[in-house]
Amino acid sequence: MTQSGCFSCLKFLVFVTNFLVWLFGLGVVAVSLWLLFDEHIYSQTLDNQRNDYFTGTYLVLGIGACMTIIGFLGCCGAWRESSWMLGSFFAFLVAIFIAEICAGVFIYFQKETLESLIEKSVEETVLQKYMYNSSSASVHTFDKVQEEMGCCGSKGPKDWARSVFNNPESRDREIGVIVSNQKYNIPRSCCRYPESTPCLTATQLQILDTPDSDVLYTQGCADMMVEFVENNIIFLFAAGIGILLLEVFSMVLSMCLCCTIKKIRDMKA
Repeated sequence: MTQSGCFSCLKFLVFVTNFLVWLFGLGVVAVSLWLLFDEHIYSQTLDNQRNDYFTGTYLVLGIGACMTIIGFLGCCGAWRESSWMLGSFFAFLVAIFIAEICAGVFIYFQKETLESLIEKSVEETVLQKYMYNSSSASVHTFDKVQEEMGCCGSKGPKDWARSVFNNPESRDREIGVIVSNQKYNIPRSCCRYPESTPCLTATQLQILDTPDSDVLYTQGCADMMVEFVENNIIFLFAAGIGILLLEVFSMVLSMCLCCTIKKIRDMKA
């Protein structure tokens, strides 16, 4: 009776942990599909990095699909007491486990590349994608970034003097040639209080003017986004470690259940 109770408990634990793996896989698939089909997201990537974006997203989608299949195998294996399903689940999960560790190590050592990518992406948006009176996804998204993060431009408010926001005709030529008496505008999303009267004056400047820090955000968005990633990457790795521990727990339980099923069948034989 005791052995039967332990077996049922083990079977239930295997089913629950694999069900969690299955749910996680579905979540990854859903996020991947969102990244693939939401134009507001992928339009923010640089044109020359668009292929890398889709390649990485398809890779994540593949991993999510594998996790979904693996979780399904584990649940069915536990429910039907199938040794081959549990064995297949264990083998696939080991492969995914190794791949995730390799991916985590790669991301860790590519930290500087990620920071450079963020800086280039923000600069590209400010200088070449943020058009005056435009309703594009780039404009709406970057306005939201400036408002929520309390930043302005790539390195600061003066970046807007070199932007197509002020010089639409410079979109197809090199941006960056400015003169000391040049006047330029700054998006209202750079203001601490966009609807205030001082915002109207503070967003119309000359190159030699110093942006009013009481009215405008003066820190660049590139630096703030890099800082945000650095401050929160620990949570990403903590989530990754939690997933790895869940997978290890699932592997141990599935192997124990598989061995127990085989032992019971050998005793009956």
